[in-house]
Amino acid sequence: MVPSHRKPLKERALSKSNQARPVGKKKRHVKASYASEDEDTTFTPEWNDCRRNITDALRCYKKLRKDKGLRDNLSNQHKMNPEQGRCHSLALDGRVANILKVSGKWVNTIKQIGCLPGIKISDEYHWRGELCVIGLHYNFQRGIDYISSVEGKTLATSIVDSYQYDRGIISKYPFPNLTYTGEGENRDQMFEGGNLALKNNIHYKKPVRVIRKYNSDDNANASGYKFVYEGLYRVTKFDKEIESGFSVYKFQLDMLDDHQQYDSKWKQKRIRRH
Repeated sequence: MVPSHRKPLKERALSKSNQARPVGKKKRHVKASYASEDEDTTFTPEWNDCRRNITDALRCYKKLRKDKGLRDNLSNQHKMNPEQGRCHSLALDGRVANILKVSGKWVNTIKQIGCLPGIKISDEYHWRGELCVIGLHYNFQRGIDYISSVEGKTLATSIVDSYQYDRGIISKYPFPNLTYTGEGENRDQMFEGGNLALKNNIHYKKPVRVIRKYNSDDNANASGYKFVYEGLYRVTKFDKEIESGFSVYKFQLDMLDDHQQYDSKWKQKRIRRH
């Protein structure tokens, strides 16, 4: 759910056009809080247009997820295979995201490193598929998403702390510094895929977007959780440790300064009136 100062939009058919996840044994509540615009700057019309598109895409996502009849109708229109039985969890997220994709509702469709237009720190989302639809994190299941650079090197674009393996991020709130456990369950981790990408981010000094999963205290999601965009972090170093008899990589991440969180091309000076 992208925050807005407007009243909630009335749901309609698709148009054309806390307490945190457990860290160790502790839990905490994180209430909905949204980053406000910088007092001295405001975003460009193009950035705001993208944010409106994101709000619309997420509204459509929510409606589609609840309405199987609407999913079936749009699937038939786009000649998609019929929905098999009752979709649940990630299967349903994937189904909804694919319908929105063929409907032309995806936003930020080019996978890229750094901040994205229309997205603010502390924006909240309720399903994994939403992260894909708005371009924040394209991988439905893996915690590390990455791209291949022009030189053929893999570089990490984003990480999601999903606690799938009771690992992920280790930190205390607030968290300007994070430790992220690499990919690889019940085996020795290798420098491949997402782990290699995070290592390359250190060498090439590329930031990574961080999304964390929290237990939700507002019952906005039947699963009782939400995803929060925490901002851009730089990967500074890694260590190799032993956990449960397997070697794992621990990546150190440091949050970028406020002025580096949003690309200057999306910001313009606020006109002061005296």
